[in-house]
Amino acid sequence: MATSTDKWLASVPELPALTGAHSTAERLLLLLHYGIDWENGWVASRRAVYWEHHLPDRVRLATYRCGADLDRWWGIVSEKLESRPNPSQRLELSQLLREPPKPVLTIMRESTRALVLRTQIVATAYRESQTHTRRKRDNAGETSP
Repeated sequence: MATSTDKWLASVPELPALTGAHSTAERLLLLLHYGIDWENGWVASRRAVYWEHHLPDRVRLATYRCGADLDRWWGIVSEKLESRPNPSQRLELSQLLREPPKPVLTIMRESTRALVLRTQIVATAYRESQTHTRRKRDNAGETSP
């Protein structure tokens, strides 16, 4: 069964897939991003600097404060960004948080910008694919008798 992050990543087939700890780090950032309350949370009013400052700064800072513990990293960064994955995403999150923490945290610390850029690319492509799907569905409804 495809996970939420599989679905999001599939929206950018030309983006080379990551493996191992790199994949875990990328998927955690995707779950973090998609768990944010974009209508009512504080991040919603600061979208202009979200990708350049808020997301990378908080991801990197949490890697220094978590004591090489992915559970603690998630707790810190998800609280700061007010990210709460929905019930269907929690199983995947719980599995990712069981991965060996040191390699994942090292990648998050040393490759923050690259991971954030990949997350932004996926989020943009997925949003566009959803908009396109909605338009097609709406247009099909207009032509139906």
